[in-house]
Amino acid sequence: MNKESYNSRVRPDFKVNKDAVEVDVDLFIRSISNLNEINMEYLSQITLRQKWVDERLAYGNNKSILNPPEYFILNDDSKIWMVDTFFPNEKSAHRHMIDKPNMLLRVYGNGSIIYSVRLSLVLSCPMYLQYYPMDVQNCYIDLASYGYTKEDIEYKWNDEAPIQFRKGLTKSLPQFEIINYTTTTCESVTKLGNFSCLRFKFSLKRQIGYYLLHLFIPSILLVMVSWISFYLDPNAVPGRVTLGTVTLLTLIANANGINSKLPPVSYIKAIDIWILFCVVFLFTALVEFAITCFLYNRKPTYTLVDKTERNHSNIEDREGNSYNCRMKFFDRFSGNNAKQIECMSRMVFPICFLLFNVFFWTYYSEQRYNY
Repeated sequence: MNKESYNSRVRPDFKVNKDAVEVDVDLFIRSISNLNEINMEYLSQITLRQKWVDERLAYGNNKSILNPPEYFILNDDSKIWMVDTFFPNEKSAHRHMIDKPNMLLRVYGNGSIIYSVRLSLVLSCPMYLQYYPMDVQNCYIDLASYGYTKEDIEYKWNDEAPIQFRKGLTKSLPQFEIINYTTTTCESVTKLGNFSCLRFKFSLKRQIGYYLLHLFIPSILLVMVSWISFYLDPNAVPGRVTLGTVTLLTLIANANGINSKLPPVSYIKAIDIWILFCVVFLFTALVEFAITCFLYNRKPTYTLVDKTERNHSNIEDREGNSYNCRMKFFDRFSGNNAKQIECMSRMVFPICFLLFNVFFWTYYSEQRYNY
């Protein structure tokens, strides 16, 4: 390289044919972690590899170099022109420097340059939580040139292996599984011009095991426990009230614990529907107890109306004495009716809850597996 004629601030081929520098890109995904629904972000550690050609650095045909090596390794990237790649959806990032900078810069005899660097990135990932926790989220790693338009730099994915994952990574995430990924090219349009960009999109399917153990199964058991009150004596007021209120409060506390990990959204989530129906079943069981207790302990009352009193101002003349029995509306129901309500509740509540489960799991399972 001629240090006097080489200008590291000028891109390759700028004066020759002014063609855009073609940058070949591939990613090695080392880890994906800390997926945060509240901040809608995730942490990823990657190795970014970029390859381009700078003919000004070619030395293969230089006769002054005897037995030239296949490539040189440079430790200082400020000496040559470098691609100014950045990640548009990155929130924060850093290079790994232990115990030396995790960076590789090779210059080959034909002027080809391979630049590899290890990065940790916190990237934004907008999430749609309508089907939470049976949801599938799409996250991205976008990259583009910060200062060079597409007339200067053209990005493209490596033809052989644009994306590589660390062995076992797709199955080793705590709550997710990588089920699909795609690589595409794109174009970023700004006031300063059009910029070439690349996008790596991957789909994360949430593992439902955690929520089965900490939400669905406990809430099912709480609803079933509330049905025990249907088999208790209607006069066992303290026991039935305690059973109903404790199950209701336990469910609400459990639901609040799960929802505390989610951002406030304006739409209804699958978990909201599940919790709402469970609360309705628990509350209805309390209402059923109040009705049966009221009917079971109520005695019919009769009102006697004396019709022997004559009112001379009335047009009609009433003769004789007669007594009319007038029974109030609730007096029509007796303890037998309360027992019938109890017997019906023992069948109706489980059947309705079973039907709700069938519809709920069928619908959301189809949405999950048809993705």
